[in-house]
Amino acid sequence: MSSPAAVSCRSLQLLGRLRKLQKPLHRLTSYKRLQYTDATDYIHVSSVPTFAFQDSVPPMPVPTLQDTCRHTLDALSPLVSQTELKHIARLCSQFSETEGRTLQQQLLSLPKGFLKDLSVLKIENMECREPRPYTDCTMSILLPEGPGSGQQLVRAAILTRSILRYANTLKREKLKPAVWPVSPRMESILNRSVHDLKIVEFEGQRVVPQCMDEFRYLFSSCTIPRLGRDEIKKYEIFRHVVVLKHGHIYTFDVVDEEGHLASTSEIYYQLEQIDKRSHSPALHSVAALTGECRDTWARLRQKLMVNNREALNAVESAICVICLDGDDPPPSLHDQLLNFQFSNGCNRWYDKLLQIVIGKYGKAAVVAGAALCDGTVYNRLFHNVIDDAQQSKFEAQFQFQGPPISPVSKIEFDVDFELRSAIHTAKTKLLQLKGSVPFQHAIYTGFDDELIKSKRLSPDAVVQVASQMAFYSTFDRLPFCTQPVMNSWYKGGNSEMLPTVSSESAAFIKKVVDGNASDNSRLFDMLTAASNKHKTMTIKAMLGEISLSHMTTLYMLAKEGGYKIPLFENETFLTALHSEFEVYTAQPAEVDDFKLLMFIPTDIGSLPSLQLAYHMGKGYHMGERVKNITMTSSSDVDSEFISHVKRALDVILAVVKAGPRPQH
Repeated sequence: MSSPAAVSCRSLQLLGRLRKLQKPLHRLTSYKRLQYTDATDYIHVSSVPTFAFQDSVPPMPVPTLQDTCRHTLDALSPLVSQTELKHIARLCSQFSETEGRTLQQQLLSLPKGFLKDLSVLKIENMECREPRPYTDCTMSILLPEGPGSGQQLVRAAILTRSILRYANTLKREKLKPAVWPVSPRMESILNRSVHDLKIVEFEGQRVVPQCMDEFRYLFSSCTIPRLGRDEIKKYEIFRHVVVLKHGHIYTFDVVDEEGHLASTSEIYYQLEQIDKRSHSPALHSVAALTGECRDTWARLRQKLMVNNREALNAVESAICVICLDGDDPPPSLHDQLLNFQFSNGCNRWYDKLLQIVIGKYGKAAVVAGAALCDGTVYNRLFHNVIDDAQQSKFEAQFQFQGPPISPVSKIEFDVDFELRSAIHTAKTKLLQLKGSVPFQHAIYTGFDDELIKSKRLSPDAVVQVASQMAFYSTFDRLPFCTQPVMNSWYKGGNSEMLPTVSSESAAFIKKVVDGNASDNSRLFDMLTAASNKHKTMTIKAMLGEISLSHMTTLYMLAKEGGYKIPLFENETFLTALHSEFEVYTAQPAEVDDFKLLMFIPTDIGSLPSLQLAYHMGKGYHMGERVKNITMTSSSDVDSEFISHVKRALDVILAVVKAGPRPQH
């Protein structure tokens, strides 16, 4: 076992690598700051600077080692035998009295707020070596119809202009800060917290500021492949976009010397020039390499850097990437989402955090790099951009009166025989992955969240229990299941992974599936207990009182320090720590007729990752009625699992309807 001094040295090295991975976290990129008041270049103008409240956001709290061990055992109790639970409890006790104390002290000595930066998916995603389009480091979101639908270049110009307006609003700190309004319920939650969560005044409301560090990485950022662990690079440039068409790569400036943005008509004009120049597919598109296994791509990128440094820099430093696909995907949702995620194998640059994809006839999607930015960051982006694009009045016949800020340039790469062979291999592998990806989709109608709330139950808890029940019916056991919980009111926080299977939910599920489920009154009481437990645990996770990230961080520090700890070698414990089944419940952006459709793949060979998106005909707003659930399962199981989810929801809603209405 390594000495504490050696471990401390390694922790500082780890901290240095993290800082390098996330540099520079403290500031946005900036071109020459000039004062101008062109309101058309902004989504909106905030009354205070975007990051005005960031100093009031407290660091993520570090729970005590004893609390984390206790919560971990509570999460395991419904999933393992009593014999195994007692064995893991002994390992936890041994850990907390020996190496755990050293690691906890080491963690507390690190800079404030380091816990979240170290332990959540940011680092784990950077260490993931699988191809990006086949992991949850990359997600595709289908965008709603809007102006320009049916016309590829018009749609692309409108969406690009809206993206640029959002990026410029953020860069110049005119974007409204991310805050949570303090409702009476929220205030009661905050009053329970022992942590220093600040309430501030903003636009006549009392609000809690959210951490916005991840917003800084949305634009002009790129994942750089490295052997063993990738890094995120934030570029100083805020000038140009990159366009992919048939694997050909082009670029043009969209910000002039005075900081003004290109108009929609200018962007359309530039895209027209690209469209005229790229009729046949590129023979050797370097973009295909970004879909390779990360270590393979890291080695090939080093070789590319010898003669192509400027070309790589032009792509990686772009504000965003625009992908013009040659064909619209087929009508089925399954094929649409797969096509947007994988393309033809060479028309995506998967290292970029933001890609706008437009099909031949104007159907659009965003391919987002989820390696660093959390879903809440993208949800804010989509809400603003889609709303802005829906209001666009651009008409294709309005001719651009040039000249443009810069002419279109084609980015050429000098590739030798070895690189050409690697490109061919990468494209072939990516298309094979596309053809083999397990993916199911369905919509459950009749979900009545108003009824559920009237019985003082949580709709989110109902969905979680239904998912667990489906897993139990499919695999004859309960899963090590987690869901993300928002805690972005802490520095570096955006989501905490909460274990969702409780003793209460397990009892309800086994009673329904294995026992006599005819007594709806008894079942309703059991469902209420499961719902109440879920609400309690969710609040604790939001406040940082329960943190799976805490144990994950200790595990990573032990691994980094060369510790051999029996607890971290226990297979069951590690499965629970990393989770095998994740259920996401999403609330789509508040846009009319917008149904959030996501494809977030899981790692190869994994068990189901279920996306459950509440949606309505007129968007989802807190307090309104949720009627349907869109279910997307990316897994190696067939449609049986989705069928079990539907049946579980049927059973649970029947129990809810039969239950008594609470007395007010």
